[in-house]
Amino acid sequence: MVAAVPPVVSGGLPVIGHLVEMLQNRETLFKRGYAEHGDLFTIKLGPQPVLVITGADHNRQFYTETDKSLNMQDGYTFLKEAIGEVLFTASQETYYNQRPALQEVFKRERMVDYARAMNIEVQRWLDSLGQSGEVDIAQAMMDLAQAVAGRAFIGPDYEAELGDGFWRQYEAIAASLDPVLPPKLPLPKFRRRDQAKKKINATLSALIQKRRDRPERYNDLITTLLTTPLKDGTILPDKDIVTIFMGLIFAGHETTAGQAAWLIVLLLQHPDYLRLVQEEIAQHVKPGAALDGSMLSRLEHLYWAIDETTRLRPSADTQIRTVEEPIQVGSYQIPAGWRVMVSGATSHHLPAIFSDPERFNPLRFAPEQGEGKNPFAIIGFGGGIHKCSGMNFAKNEMAIITTLFFQQFDAELLSRDIRVVMGKGANRVSEVRVRYQRKAGAPRVG
Repeated sequence: MVAAVPPVVSGGLPVIGHLVEMLQNRETLFKRGYAEHGDLFTIKLGPQPVLVITGADHNRQFYTETDKSLNMQDGYTFLKEAIGEVLFTASQETYYNQRPALQEVFKRERMVDYARAMNIEVQRWLDSLGQSGEVDIAQAMMDLAQAVAGRAFIGPDYEAELGDGFWRQYEAIAASLDPVLPPKLPLPKFRRRDQAKKKINATLSALIQKRRDRPERYNDLITTLLTTPLKDGTILPDKDIVTIFMGLIFAGHETTAGQAAWLIVLLLQHPDYLRLVQEEIAQHVKPGAALDGSMLSRLEHLYWAIDETTRLRPSADTQIRTVEEPIQVGSYQIPAGWRVMVSGATSHHLPAIFSDPERFNPLRFAPEQGEGKNPFAIIGFGGGIHKCSGMNFAKNEMAIITTLFFQQFDAELLSRDIRVVMGKGANRVSEVRVRYQRKAGAPRVG
């Protein structure tokens, strides 16, 4: 029997509902909703009702019904205003037409060059640390992720080509993200966003023109997008190349930086498991050698730790869809116009799926334990056809950072009050002070 809409979680305020709590601490809100009502419950964001779902079966429906009864684009109008109408912020027809370009960017053959760029930039960072000292890993990972994105997508001259201040423009865009307020309001943060977009567009448009003028000199992401046919056989216009490039850099460096910082934190907090990772590195990674796909494929314990970090501390802990046609979810009939959200705060902590779910235990992903085998149990990188195209890029980047750092340095976690900082975009980690000492005779990667 189909019931009425799901019950509303407690704590809502008149008129605004759960809006403030959603913006400040959605993890607490979602966990309270799950404790009160189980897998399906409603929150109110002002007048907008939102169904929050938990569990692999409901997550599967969320992803498989996307582009059918669920619309992906409408829930991200604030992001479309920030980076432009492209890929998942564009219309469904445009999104599917542009997908071949995105698949070309992240195809397996290109990962060789991306891994080389990662090795270079990670080693540059490690060399800059000197013999010993202290570092804020959270900020270091943000700077490093930006450098990796620059070298991987633009090439070795990325610093000169992007110029001073390029990444500050991204900070203005990130600060403008607001899923609640109309994105065209004449507010200072939206004006700063629009000014930043103009500057980024000017920089990237100049890079496109350079590659059009001298195509034989370049083999980077821009030249790839200039020559890759779309589904309809056409080539991306320059304005769409700028937008895709802007979106890839924005989405990639923010989420990867947060996950990389949390990975180092969790390993330092769990020295017994870190010891397993270091033994694996010593066994499979030749000192002084750049990491390639063959070496990375042998680092099982490290990649299990990456998966466990995605489960416990996801940068993307929720995604959103709009109900275009009434849809039945469980025993409820969800009307058109509602929003639907997946929830890492609850799905990633189900004791029926993950034993002792609050504990950091990467071995849960080992074949003999096999937890989380259902591809929809964890939503940190999306799911189904809409799974993040850059997932392998991000995981390899985290693996290279962690491998080279712990191969060359001993480290001690100084910060104690380390927490998730929830924003309107990707989650990040609070300041993380780490004391480090270069190992005697530690190799430097050529």
